[in-house]
Amino acid sequence: MGLIMFLVGKHGVKDKIKRDLGNYDYIVGTIEVYFYRAPVAYNATFSSITYSYIVNNVKYVNNYDAMFYKLPYSPNVNDKFVVVYNKNDPQKSILLGDYPIKTEEDFNVFLKKYKNVKLKF
Repeated sequence: MGLIMFLVGKHGVKDKIKRDLGNYDYIVGTIEVYFYRAPVAYNATFSSITYSYIVNNVKYVNNYDAMFYKLPYSPNVNDKFVVVYNKNDPQKSILLGDYPIKTEEDFNVFLKKYKNVKLKF
């Protein structure tokens, strides 16, 4: 029963991300806090991440855990990653843990590759 709830919950979160992001854009975000907790069951952790990003001179901060979202592998505070945010409601966002940004050129390469591609969540 618990596994069914987990799988239904995970699918529901993906649908929520699609709805929340709507008309989205990309920006570079910064890791503010990363809390790691070892897995308590197969592929179930309670690790969490807090990240920030700036849109139109306003700083936004979001937090999520590893229960339903893929976190970056072992990030450090101040590491930078691509963030996808809703253009109409920038508080709605998700950090893309598979896309670290070390230099401005990294972000430009990401944009060239994915700017006109619809992401799958």
